[in-house]
Amino acid sequence: MKLEEPTYWRDLINQSLVRFFLLKVLRQEPRHGYVLSKAIEEMSLGFCHPTQSTLYPALAELQKGGYVQVEIEQSGNRARKIYKLTIKGRDAYVAAAKTWGEIIPMMNRAATL
Repeated sequence: MKLEEPTYWRDLINQSLVRFFLLKVLRQEPRHGYVLSKAIEEMSLGFCHPTQSTLYPALAELQKGGYVQVEIEQSGNRARKIYKLTIKGRDAYVAAAKTWGEIIPMMNRAATL
């Protein structure tokens, strides 16, 4: 762990932001993993690059907590998992957005001191 390295902080922040952006993107409409990953990358202006090793554990955690539900969609010969936000997930997004909205101005002030 090298606290003086920006990559340490980016990775740490990315872990939390991936969950926030999952909720945000799924609030718009249900999606499957690859589309979720691309939407998060686009929405975060490239800051978050969710890989399979970060995206799917986060989705599994959200599903286990009742924040998302999964539906199986057949696409040709393959089955695709479509993730959909639940009411509990919508409430979680509202709480997350409010909290990030409070933290970001504070971080901006702290970073300029």
